[in-house]
Amino acid sequence: MREVEPGTTLFADLAIVGSGPAGLSLAREFVGTPTRVFLLESGGLEESVAIAPSEEYESSGASRCMDPRKVRNRIFGGSSHTWSGKCRPFDEIDFERREWVPHSGWPISRADLLPYFDRAARLMHLGPNVYDEALWALLGKDPKESNPRGDSLEACFWQFARDPGNPMEFLRFGPHFLAREAANIQIFVNATVTHINTDPDGRKLMSLEVTSAPGKTVSVVPKVVVLAAGGIENARLLLASNRLVPKGVGNDNDLVGRFLMDHPRTSLGEYAPKIAGAVEKRLGLFLLKHDGKRHFYSPGLALSPARQRRERLLNCAAYLSEHRAEDDPWDAMKRLYKRQSHDYLKDSISALSDPRLLLNGVYRRVIDGRNIPHKIDRLVVDCLVEQIPDPESRITLSQRWDELGLPIAHLHWKISELERRTVAELAQAFACEMIHLGLPPPTPPTWLAGGDLEAIEFTDMAHPTGATRMDEDPRRGVVNRNCQLHGVSGVFIVGSSVFPTASHANPTLTITAMALRLADWAKGADLR
Repeated sequence: MREVEPGTTLFADLAIVGSGPAGLSLAREFVGTPTRVFLLESGGLEESVAIAPSEEYESSGASRCMDPRKVRNRIFGGSSHTWSGKCRPFDEIDFERREWVPHSGWPISRADLLPYFDRAARLMHLGPNVYDEALWALLGKDPKESNPRGDSLEACFWQFARDPGNPMEFLRFGPHFLAREAANIQIFVNATVTHINTDPDGRKLMSLEVTSAPGKTVSVVPKVVVLAAGGIENARLLLASNRLVPKGVGNDNDLVGRFLMDHPRTSLGEYAPKIAGAVEKRLGLFLLKHDGKRHFYSPGLALSPARQRRERLLNCAAYLSEHRAEDDPWDAMKRLYKRQSHDYLKDSISALSDPRLLLNGVYRRVIDGRNIPHKIDRLVVDCLVEQIPDPESRITLSQRWDELGLPIAHLHWKISELERRTVAELAQAFACEMIHLGLPPPTPPTWLAGGDLEAIEFTDMAHPTGATRMDEDPRRGVVNRNCQLHGVSGVFIVGSSVFPTASHANPTLTITAMALRLADWAKGADLR
């Protein structure tokens, strides 16, 4: 966009703001069609060394610990530039209206998204789209021996989206999209949308103000715009587009920015290295060979829907996280292989320090279909919990401004007592299940041993969700079931910001499925 003369007006059928998984999945569906598409990315093809003011945000309420870069990746490819590839669809209960979860319930069902989950899995080069106890049979395991006892917990799985050309890398959406031939799609980098212009009543999209540098602005006139700029930026841009409509575009009912959620994460306990092996055999990574490809699945334990309903709890799941030793042989070998070593001699010594561990890893990966064993300092039982949608947990505009003249976002993130109680219930159920399996329970965190739920230390997962939520009633949501902005023709939103509830599942697979669903609607509407 820096090469376009300031003051120029450009015309398109469809403008997509943001090039993360949501934006690129949507754009991909228009490759080779008659629709003229502009893809507008605020960052460049490479990440800048310094964090720009436009990447910053202010924070109050519950502490947010994630680097701003991991929350808002201003680079072509968006959040896929730093994600860990972890995928899982939302559960049936996540879509339901639950009386004990205020403001819960989606205007669409999980059944509406099922075909899009399958399409998203193919697009993301995933294996079988199975994430419950049915996966045990595909892994060659006996479900009766592998599933938790009773109805309090259930088996759940995640899998990892890896680059088909480089299995050691997670899937990066940007490079794969750039490799496609798409004469009808024009990509603009360094193209920050700084204002959505509407008619004087704020009811119809007129144009987008796109800025490449201070004072250098271009006008883009699309028939339709889709905001796919991320869980924070979608709300920020609507609120900041306030020249004609003081409260911001689409904000008649003061809902834009409200109901901010994330995935509060905490530890349920730890295992020392000497007993970690037995625990990992039950909850470590599994390798599944399918259609000539290798796919990795991570098992966990989740609160069952039955227990959630019975005890009025939230959706919550636990899984293992390895904290590897600094001299782990496999990590040293990986750094040497990728030429990322900062101390070649030290990494060479580490790589050769434990031949038995290396041989065991080769056997487990090739013969047994299991994860490679690493030298670890400790094994941590982590959990993610969904959140109550709270209108007072929200994104607003700060009094500070970024380098292009936009107010930066202020996040006030709230965590409720129900999230804390849910985590405590899962911690106790997890420990009991380990004992039932003949394994030791983890060493509990101090808050669990003392029963002080207020002492639970949460971190965010850089999964901002819900700030432009979906509901058919404009008094309860910002967009309708088709992701169209209430009261404003020509403006749509896609991404985690439209989710009415957050589940415990990592959001990218559901984000991609929602983008494909919106693409089907848009193609049916004939934007030419």
